[in-house]
Amino acid sequence: MKRTPVLLRQHIGRYAVAHWRVQGKKKIIETGAEQILKKKNIPIYEATDLVRHPPVAFDETHPDWHDKPILSCKDDNVLLEGLSQAKILTNTVELKEGLPDSIALKDIPKQINNRVQNIILGSWLFDAEQKKLPIVKDPERPAWNFPRTYGVTRNRVCKLLTARLLQLIETTCGRNDLVSDRYLINDLLFSYPFERQSDLIQFQLSGDTVVTTINSSVKKSHPHTIFTRFNREEVKNLYEEEVTVPQIYGRSLLKAFTVCASYAKNQYGDEVKLLPKPVTVQAVQTDGCFFHFGVFQLNTLDLENGDVKNVWYQTPLLNLFERCCYDLGRPTLEGYNSEVVKHLYAFYHSV
Repeated sequence: MKRTPVLLRQHIGRYAVAHWRVQGKKKIIETGAEQILKKKNIPIYEATDLVRHPPVAFDETHPDWHDKPILSCKDDNVLLEGLSQAKILTNTVELKEGLPDSIALKDIPKQINNRVQNIILGSWLFDAEQKKLPIVKDPERPAWNFPRTYGVTRNRVCKLLTARLLQLIETTCGRNDLVSDRYLINDLLFSYPFERQSDLIQFQLSGDTVVTTINSSVKKSHPHTIFTRFNREEVKNLYEEEVTVPQIYGRSLLKAFTVCASYAKNQYGDEVKLLPKPVTVQAVQTDGCFFHFGVFQLNTLDLENGDVKNVWYQTPLLNLFERCCYDLGRPTLEGYNSEVVKHLYAFYHSV
């Protein structure tokens, strides 16, 4: 056997393992401090007895305890029956299919459509954010693990798409007086508690982007249009089933009702039932691809009164495009639908 020279150098990997082994068995050094404290009659306590908090008892002794539970609906919930259940809860009827006649759709110039397509590509593909996207699963092969992909998250896409489309509408609508009366507010929380058939119910829903307006008839700023995002990774059913289209419709209705109801209580007081003047709010829900448009008119907060009803108008789901991805390294957008942009312009111009 050929002899090799001795390498007098420490292997860094073996050195790290040995260091962890020695430090893991390190003994506590007796300093004699405990004996000195005992001689001076100074009490000694265990650190865990002073730092550890006692467990909280969730019973009648808790300061937030209530004898009657409340049923809460939040952003990550959907109603089991969807739109039909939302209509019953909010005492709402749908008079006809589609939007009211006051909202008129107009043709969009070709140059605006080209700018919208650039906005879609910029929001979906060209943004600098690179994060882990949700895990991809194949129902026919549930045990197969696909490689994790990186890209722009769905929440980021919705935020960029909404902000850029609103900016495009403001700069191309041609009405400076209308734009000066519109204000954008992000990340608002709306809450409306009420009682129905002896059950306490509370809607705690957020508005990702809220367009408010001020005009001569209304001295204060009031909500005009609410934009909300829909993310299938966050909004789920209780029994882990896919969220259905009627449940998406019901989610838009609850969002619009909560905004109208909270605004009505702020304007007319907590005891108001039949509103002296209806409150109307437009709702737009999107996941970055589909858009759902709705208009809610709040007439009464007496949700058990069958004589006066609230009114809801809506459109079916409209896809902004069919496919937006990289195809052989090239950004590709297919199936662009200009009807979505027409609805956005009509919503912004409505008074």
